[in-house]
Amino acid sequence: MQANIKKIGFFYLLFVLMALVAIGQMVNLQFVHKPGRSFTKKTSREDVLPCTRGSILADDGRYLAFSIPEYRMGMDCVQPDSALFASGIDSLAICLANFYKDKKAAQYKKDIVERRKEGLQGGRRYLFLNRRLLTYQEMKEVSSFPILREGRGRGGRDEVKVDHRTYPYGRLGFRTLGYIKDQSEIPTIGIEGSCDTILRGTDGMQPMRLTEGRNWIVDTDRETIQPIDGLDVQLTLDIDMQDLAQNALINVLKKTNEVHAGTVVVMEVATGEIKAMVNLEKNGKGGFDETYNYAIGRKGEPGSVFKGATLTTLLEDKKLTLESVVPAPVIWNYGGGKPFEDTYLRNYPGTISIQRAFEISSNNIFRMQAVKYYDKNPKEFFRKLTEERRITYDFPFELKGMAHAHLKDPDRKVNPGAWNMKDLPQTAMGYTVEITPLHTLNFYNAIANEGAMMRPHLVRNYQKDGEIIQQFKPEKLGTVCSKETAHEMWKAMRGVVESPGGTGYNIFKGCHVGVAGKTGTARIVFPGSGRYEDKAGHKMHQATFVGFFPSDAPKYSMIVVVYSEPTYNNFYGATWCGPVFRAVAEGIYASAIDWQEPLPKKGSLPQGDNYLTLQGQEDIKNGLVPNVKGLGLREAVALLERSGYEVSFEGHGIVNGQTPAAGDTARDMKIALTLKEQYLEHETK
Repeated sequence: MQANIKKIGFFYLLFVLMALVAIGQMVNLQFVHKPGRSFTKKTSREDVLPCTRGSILADDGRYLAFSIPEYRMGMDCVQPDSALFASGIDSLAICLANFYKDKKAAQYKKDIVERRKEGLQGGRRYLFLNRRLLTYQEMKEVSSFPILREGRGRGGRDEVKVDHRTYPYGRLGFRTLGYIKDQSEIPTIGIEGSCDTILRGTDGMQPMRLTEGRNWIVDTDRETIQPIDGLDVQLTLDIDMQDLAQNALINVLKKTNEVHAGTVVVMEVATGEIKAMVNLEKNGKGGFDETYNYAIGRKGEPGSVFKGATLTTLLEDKKLTLESVVPAPVIWNYGGGKPFEDTYLRNYPGTISIQRAFEISSNNIFRMQAVKYYDKNPKEFFRKLTEERRITYDFPFELKGMAHAHLKDPDRKVNPGAWNMKDLPQTAMGYTVEITPLHTLNFYNAIANEGAMMRPHLVRNYQKDGEIIQQFKPEKLGTVCSKETAHEMWKAMRGVVESPGGTGYNIFKGCHVGVAGKTGTARIVFPGSGRYEDKAGHKMHQATFVGFFPSDAPKYSMIVVVYSEPTYNNFYGATWCGPVFRAVAEGIYASAIDWQEPLPKKGSLPQGDNYLTLQGQEDIKNGLVPNVKGLGLREAVALLERSGYEVSFEGHGIVNGQTPAAGDTARDMKIALTLKEQYLEHETK
């Protein structure tokens, strides 16, 4: 009996110990144990199938930005078996050295052998054979080298696709378009940034599995997710107008050291389509660059161009007509303190018409009219400017960075920004107001459009393989005035440039296209001081010319704004901005063969450094090689392939060389193109 009890006790203790061991093992596996390589060896993986970023197109379909697939050649150095590796490594190293020409064959062999050894010991096994980007043709050549020719599964070859972003017109419209090098970047500016989700697309996924022979093959038991390429975005920008505006602005900016930056925006009157948007500033190296979008980001007091909104309000309210004659005091006292002085009225003793006051841009006349009719209720004047004239309306826009327009509110009674009685006359002439150049242009575009305000826009549609997926139609935002008032404003603005003594008369005398416009100059507050002058007496100015053409049947509106450096001198919109406006207007007019009016006998299209034209159309008909120099890659390839040629290329940017040359014959129907990034002369100084 005693023996049986001992046996039972022994087995009981044994079972308890076994249970404790089992519990300990469970705890170890659950909370302590870290699996080694034998437990975590991967037998499957998911390879990324990269998508292609969509292109950005101009209004006529020409490419402003597109992605060219390029490749970096990599290698899984452990993947080849011992026999394949031993028999091919020397030949592979020689081929790589001869192709890349940056290292000797011995160094290539050393790099590959060391990475293979590291991988066999559980470390890194992948190696970029060279960081240089390869064209498709070059990638195929490298893929034919020993070991690599056996493919991914047996030879370890891995071609990493990189979509290189190409801008065939260099830095033309740089700030408007934005810029990235490839899909790995997240753009923040321009169309590249605002339309990134549309352009980017979605990468796909290729499931892979490891065979018993340690080769990676496609896992057909799992679904392959194909990449979805990004959509193309077609803009309203006209390449030739953009180039014309840029060159015209540069010609003015480089004439003086007193000018720091400038912007030009051209808009189609009927639709609100932006045809050109140029933003340039001096880069400190003797050249110019687009680093900030002044057209939408720089708000400030516009000065006398705001008188157009004041006059429109007075006409629309039938307070007066252009023929109304009013007193013309050079010195006008209002609100106490320093009186208002208007030297422009010295030649008009006694009285002046409203039309003439607008032509010479009299400050006192418009100050006085605002006070005469709205002094009892300045809030009503404020309401009419903001709600009826809509000059401060913050319309939705495709680019990020649009500054918020502001007009001082008569209801504000506390500082900072409290209303005082002198703010009413100052508002009438363009002070106490903060708007961007695009806000100003949008108002004048509405005047040109007989009172109908359109939403300014840059994007026309989204496309997929040439098929429009989403179209953005012109959008009317409202009406700023009646047609009758708009036509009266046309008359007033024509007088600015056509009447002797008008602020724009001398600049536009003899202009080949009828222009209606308004000049404006405003002082700029020095940052941090709240003053219009610094301690040394320097001043900064914003000069403007805004208008439309042809003046009797407006098709395009335009604004030109330049910003001065601190200077002791005065600054005028007609002097600095008028010549830019005229050059662009005449250039557009001369090239617009579909306009109703005949071209002037002496008119000519200004020739810019960046005008790209296709020559040699007759060569195509005669079976000769056409001239594709100056074209973007896609345009050149499309033309040549339609003519039956096989095309190869090297480099990035614009075509600047071709073999065979234009006019020759290509017996084997193969043409090699050489590309070069194109920059205007001022950008490379």
